[in-house]
Amino acid sequence: MAEAVDIADLRETLRSRDKIAGDPFGALKRVALTVSDSSRPRLATEMVLRALENREAFGAHGPILDSLVRSVGLFPYANPDALDLPDLLAYEFHRPLEMRDDTVFHREQAEVYRRLLGGENVILSAPTSFGKSRIIDALIALGRYRNIVVVVPTLALIDETRRRLAKFSDRYKIVTHLSQHPGDQNVFVLTAERAVAYREFPKIDFFVIDEFYKIGAIEEDDKGRVVALNQAFYRLRKHDAQFYLLGPNVEKIPEGLEGTFRCSFVKTNSQTVISEIHLVPGTGDAEQRLVTLAKSLTDPTLIFCSSPTRVNRTAEAFLDGGVGVDTEQLRPAADWISRTFHHDWIFGRALLRGIGIHHGKLPRALSQYVVRMFNEEKLRFLICTSTLIEGVNTKAKNVVVYDNRIARQKIDYFTFNNIKGRSGRMFQHFIGRV
Repeated sequence: MAEAVDIADLRETLRSRDKIAGDPFGALKRVALTVSDSSRPRLATEMVLRALENREAFGAHGPILDSLVRSVGLFPYANPDALDLPDLLAYEFHRPLEMRDDTVFHREQAEVYRRLLGGENVILSAPTSFGKSRIIDALIALGRYRNIVVVVPTLALIDETRRRLAKFSDRYKIVTHLSQHPGDQNVFVLTAERAVAYREFPKIDFFVIDEFYKIGAIEEDDKGRVVALNQAFYRLRKHDAQFYLLGPNVEKIPEGLEGTFRCSFVKTNSQTVISEIHLVPGTGDAEQRLVTLAKSLTDPTLIFCSSPTRVNRTAEAFLDGGVGVDTEQLRPAADWISRTFHHDWIFGRALLRGIGIHHGKLPRALSQYVVRMFNEEKLRFLICTSTLIEGVNTKAKNVVVYDNRIARQKIDYFTFNNIKGRSGRMFQHFIGRV
């Protein structure tokens, strides 16, 4: 009979480098016992990720951790130099074809990739940190599709996706605007509205729709976006193209849909990072509690607010409360903003304290700039609305949910999970805090 493991005690051990260093082999033994329990795969992955957060503390026992990484399918986190031959073969088996970098898929990622590689239509529901977009990159890298359409939910994601796919510009023309004409081989990166309005689609071989769960949700339509998404899907389906629909936190799809559209629905809760939820104690003024919390945080932190007005007010409270650190390297940008817009605008003043602002009313160039500075860790805080939650990738360790609304509408559990998914980042932060 397998030895019982006190999971709460193991969590506490894995949070402390000193406790691990005191008995690294003992800690790994308990992780291994958890991994060997096939009835709790999610817990096994969690314990391995917690161990990876403090990998250095295991010292010479690192190869044992790499073997456990392989056992739970987290191949991207494995050190190939420390793997024996069977583990190394498994590692290489999870490397996608024709990619020019060192991409290695985790187990569930590789399964979806192989389904698409085999010509299947796939609807994928997976957490934010799953790496759904990397599968798109790997399929483009194959060069087997002449014309590809990637439908993204926001204009901000057009820019982010275009930059990510620029590495394929030697083979494909990247089309993002209605005024652009197609080339011989194209990747169209468009919102649903632009996909409906674009006039010159050639024969499409493969298309991707992000946030597919909005298809059919007419009663919850947001400014016509759902209608546009339905129209885009209908238009692209007429090309008889292979498709890949992706989104987070979807439990099931309507009965009969898989047969109607000849597709497979894949749902996974596979983790590549852990999100820990912490309730901030205390009563009284919420703004002051937020300021006090922010002063205790040193890792990159997103702060979710309900509206642009709330974002600006929070940034003012941070400056008044002494939150942030002087960031002289951003002074040229702050000075330009002061000259170009207004010398007293909160956006520029906040930059100098390592605080970014992001919402839908900002000029797009400034929105892109603060996300880039945040990801380069030149900003400690990024105070945002839902415009940043809808798919834009950031390297946040912490996410603070300050408001429980978007505008005047209370967020639901689905939206909360999307917000929560912004904490932690593959290869950056194994454990995110919410």
